[in-house]
Amino acid sequence: MMSHASIVCEPTVMPRLIAIFFVLLLPAHASAQKQHTQPQQYVVECAAQFARTASHVDLVKRYGAKNVSYATVDRDGETASATVLFAQDPQRRLDIEWYDESRRRLPSRIVVFGEQNQWIGPLGIRNGMTIEEIEKRAGKPFRINGFGFDVAGAGHFEETVLGKLSGGCAFGGYFEIKDGLPPDHLNRFIGEVEIDSNDPDLRGLKPILWSYSLTYPPQSTD
Repeated sequence: MMSHASIVCEPTVMPRLIAIFFVLLLPAHASAQKQHTQPQQYVVECAAQFARTASHVDLVKRYGAKNVSYATVDRDGETASATVLFAQDPQRRLDIEWYDESRRRLPSRIVVFGEQNQWIGPLGIRNGMTIEEIEKRAGKPFRINGFGFDVAGAGHFEETVLGKLSGGCAFGGYFEIKDGLPPDHLNRFIGEVEIDSNDPDLRGLKPILWSYSLTYPPQSTD
């Protein structure tokens, strides 16, 4: 025969057990939902796997051998050897050149190409940003090269916040005009000239960042 005490306790114990079950279940469900709904981001800064002491081996450990290769790349009309992350994916490709090429360590320059590239740089910089957005992160206006020659649209950030970033590297970037070269009445922007980033006519052309780099000063390879 069931006692009176057990009859009284049973209705109260079961709801508590059910409540505890759902409390334990919710964090796992929330975590799984977060992982499912939030896309992975790719961040490149002068730290961690991209610090000045980094190496090709470090990158293989971080991203897996199938996603890391070593290849000859084009640099301003010349060639260089570089470690390449995600070589077959334009949205995730990233190139790293080394001071110590024989041992593939001590990065000299890290380069992110392409307007749709997902890599996010220091201060949230990414390709596709307008010149106004980059100027805000630089902390003040800067100068860029004219268009229509070898180093067209290169920014000069030496006197800005971007010229010396945390971790010991400097930012560099190239801008392009979506509609091609400046129109004839703005031919002062073509050729070997430098233009203020806050020039109203330049801003009217809506130049965007299409490539950026992080560069370390020379390091000893001993």
